[in-house]
Amino acid sequence: MRTSDFSKPSVPVAYGLLTIRLAGERGIARETLLAGLEIPPELLEKPDGRLSMEQYSRLIDRSLRLTNDPALGYEFGLRSNLTAHGLMGLGLMSQANVRDVIEFAIQFVRLRTPIYDVRFLVEGGYGVIDVREAVPFGRLRHYAFDMLLVTWARMAQVLAGDRKIELEIWFDRLEPDYYDRYRDRLPRVRFAMGANQLRFPAAYLDLPLETANPVTAKIVTESCNRELETLSDTGDFLARIRNVLVAEDGNYPDLKAVAAKLFVSERTLKRRLRECGFSFRRLLEEARCRDSIRLLRETSLSVQTISRQVGYADPANFTRAFRKWTGTTPAAFRSGT
Repeated sequence: MRTSDFSKPSVPVAYGLLTIRLAGERGIARETLLAGLEIPPELLEKPDGRLSMEQYSRLIDRSLRLTNDPALGYEFGLRSNLTAHGLMGLGLMSQANVRDVIEFAIQFVRLRTPIYDVRFLVEGGYGVIDVREAVPFGRLRHYAFDMLLVTWARMAQVLAGDRKIELEIWFDRLEPDYYDRYRDRLPRVRFAMGANQLRFPAAYLDLPLETANPVTAKIVTESCNRELETLSDTGDFLARIRNVLVAEDGNYPDLKAVAAKLFVSERTLKRRLRECGFSFRRLLEEARCRDSIRLLRETSLSVQTISRQVGYADPANFTRAFRKWTGTTPAAFRSGT
């Protein structure tokens, strides 16, 4: 997502209205919340209206500050329903099975919240929806991951109907003080995991949806594809960079090598990264964190060996970096303490 895309209408008005309602329940008047945010009142009355990411981000930031409630992301997710997502919600309901739901959601997530980089993988018998920043979230980072992952967990439970499903949410942050208030209303949550993910047994992937409708699914997909064509390809560009940041004998490709693999010049690569609000160093750190977590979780390699494999000659430097990424040490992460 380019920084210029922040001014484009993309976020459904329903998201803004839910945010306004949550603030109102905490004693913040609508007029006070919206004062100076340059959100036209008439826009909020349009069922198909869209806010820009700039408008929506300001609304969230104002809500967090005035309510002094850092758990608003949880609240938003728990209050979400499929109708709030408009055509996207209808598309999700119409898919044949869980696998198709995930593919549809990831393909078109940018039509609703174009600030995330989302991918799906199967790992150790679990389906994993991995979420990252497509642009830096700054002080809204905790809210953004709380909101999206709890929303998706909520939608999964709604789509499952009467069937009980096993879900697990992972956050890369340490456990916040407000989590204890929501423990009984959320699926299992694990913190300091080095990633922001929604996880579930891979056996669910072929679970059919009772609301499946192939005709509706096709119509919605065609409509979403037309809308997607008008958006930036920033998310895809970042995903392509991440896909080539793979270590060989402890060495990750440098910027020159990545540019060559993507068939762009170094200058173009740097410019595109600046437009996305990212740096090559940040993506490299992401790759090292990703690979460190995978090796600690899936292998019995020593911390010293893993440090070399992710490009750290000195294990002490690796431990410092890992603590910075996850809030804990490699040994503590592996042991689960």
